[in-house]
Amino acid sequence: MTTTKKTAPKAATNATETVEAAVAAGKETVETVVKVSTEAATKGVEKAVAVGQEQVAAAVKAGTEAFKNYEEVIAFGKENVDAVVQSNALFVKGVQSLNQEIFALAQAALEQNAELTKKVLGCKTVQEAVALQSDVMKANYDKAVTESRKITDMTVKLAEDASAPIAKRVNFTVEKFTKELAA
Repeated sequence: MTTTKKTAPKAATNATETVEAAVAAGKETVETVVKVSTEAATKGVEKAVAVGQEQVAAAVKAGTEAFKNYEEVIAFGKENVDAVVQSNALFVKGVQSLNQEIFALAQAALEQNAELTKKVLGCKTVQEAVALQSDVMKANYDKAVTESRKITDMTVKLAEDASAPIAKRVNFTVEKFTKELAA
């Protein structure tokens, strides 16, 4: 009779440790997704800004004669600065949205893990706890894949949106210099 009483708390302890390990793995997955998505977005925007700045600088240097007067040069520079400011504003807004989404995912995961812990600790048998945990792990894996894809799509859209104003200015500059140099 004493062995039954001793193994029941031991099984509950093992179940609790397993739940804690699952929570830690889930947390690690969310942190990895956040880190990778943020790094990808930052690198994409930085690359787009650098390429845009290099192309605009090269175009200005190569074709200064395309500008007829001082006012055109000033207007051109102002429009370029406006494009960079607009690009940065879009980037900041996108990163905020991305962080809000990631925070919501992390919060939902923590709430789900707390509920799971209660359910696991309420299980009458080890088999019941293992079955519950297995079902939850499958669901969490599917959710992690889906949410990772969503975060990646948001990151790609962010990079595209943030680089669009600079790309527009680069295209304008190339067209302007091409027309002036062809004439």
